[in-house]
Amino acid sequence: MSAGDEALRLRRSFLFVPASDERKLAKASTLQADAVILDLEDGVATARKAEARALLQRFLPAQPVTGIEWLVRLNAVDTPYFEADLEAALRAGPHALVLPKIESADVLRQVDDRLTAAEHTLGRSPGSVRLFALVESARGLLAAGEVAAASPRLQGLMLGHVDLCADLGITAGPAGSGILLHARCLLVLAARAAGLDAVDTIYLNVKDPEGLRAEAQQAVGLGFAGKLAIHPGQLPILHAAFTPDADRVARAERILEAWRQAQAEGRGVCALDGLLIERPVVEAERRVLRRARCLGA
Repeated sequence: MSAGDEALRLRRSFLFVPASDERKLAKASTLQADAVILDLEDGVATARKAEARALLQRFLPAQPVTGIEWLVRLNAVDTPYFEADLEAALRAGPHALVLPKIESADVLRQVDDRLTAAEHTLGRSPGSVRLFALVESARGLLAAGEVAAASPRLQGLMLGHVDLCADLGITAGPAGSGILLHARCLLVLAARAAGLDAVDTIYLNVKDPEGLRAEAQQAVGLGFAGKLAIHPGQLPILHAAFTPDADRVARAERILEAWRQAQAEGRGVCALDGLLIERPVVEAERRVLRRARCLGA
């Protein structure tokens, strides 16, 4: 299923929650994130990996059906934890898996094959286990276009800029400028060329709401569908940034009305407030309205 097939799914915020923390797990469904990433990777100490898997398998099947999209981040395919993580996640039954440190399309295809076999064994519909690829290195970014086209299970590409900064030998911080801005642009282009959602990186400083707001608004302008979050306090800022406000909705409606009038008069283009309106502009405004209706804006 592609991102286009899920045009009405909310993906403004993806909140990381360590699968080893029972207290945080218990609160996860109350925090109003659009998606929750139950983490088996960086958020879990090595000594607690097995405990996290066991908690995951008890927690997730007990969750009621809600609007939350439940994801599980596995450890990387080349780690000794991947096999056990994959088995535990499949038993828990999330909506999708997050594969970290993806650097090639071959890895996605290998995981796709594994999931096809697992679905057959578990009696699930083919392709029902979906994927997100977390791109976290220079090599991964340069291969992002191939990665995005590697599997029909893939829902989106996510950017992990902290690992990317380590790979580049620079200090991690805000991602609004320089090579990190370039990386974000590359990821959006690769994702959208394949019809997938692009998910922006985390904002590290949880005590800097204005910095987060600025970076989230920039992400909207770049074409991201949503943004990763590391603290519940970041969620309202992300939701506000990725929700069309009343003025934006009103402008979209005015543009579509001008277009309908132009079409009725036999004109292929028109203008509103000095803006040339043609079919690509109209399609963009229709997406704004679809998103607004979905979000109740």
